[in-house]
Amino acid sequence: MSQERTRDAEGTRETVLASAEKLFAERGFAATSIRDISAESGVSHPLIHHHFGSKQELYDAVKRRLVEDYARRFPKAALAVNRPLNIEAEMHRLLDYIGGNPMLLRLCARTQLEGDSQVWPGEPDVLNTLRQRIEVSQQRGLMRDDVASSYASIMLLGLVYFWLQGREHFVQRFGDTLNDDDFIQQAICILEQGLAPPAETSLPLAAAAPASEETSE
Repeated sequence: MSQERTRDAEGTRETVLASAEKLFAERGFAATSIRDISAESGVSHPLIHHHFGSKQELYDAVKRRLVEDYARRFPKAALAVNRPLNIEAEMHRLLDYIGGNPMLLRLCARTQLEGDSQVWPGEPDVLNTLRQRIEVSQQRGLMRDDVASSYASIMLLGLVYFWLQGREHFVQRFGDTLNDDDFIQQAICILEQGLAPPAETSLPLAAAAPASEETSE
């Protein structure tokens, strides 16, 4: 009986989170009420409060769920803080993670429109993993060490995010020959020139981490 109650509670939470995610992304935080989420999810107003507390706490839970989707999709990569970073593999992961969740993009856009600059719950974990793997690459001489790992991780994430936010516009502007694969390859070229150590014998960043390590992630 207790297991059934647990499953029912988890199912209720997931139903509420999915409905809240949809409404917050479509309308924004201010224009979405708990009553709206109750109507969308079919879960009563008091039960939503029981599981999540306030609307702000539910909003934070929605954000955390979206951020933690990276670790759910790529559990080995999320834990590989002691491995050097393979730029190409990571950009493809970020492309799949962000591009595969349009609600994440929409909610990010909503928070910007509403002036919400708060760090999302779980967000530091993703950026810290990128930063730590970049630092491992720097320590091993696979990346130049005069570039701050924090800025490098932001630029890596930002390149993918900006492309996905504006992809449809860019295709309208420059033509339908633009595509994800070509963008990733061009971005890698830029990152290699900006981050690779100056020695002519240095490895390209796309090969910085052994392929065997990346395929297992």
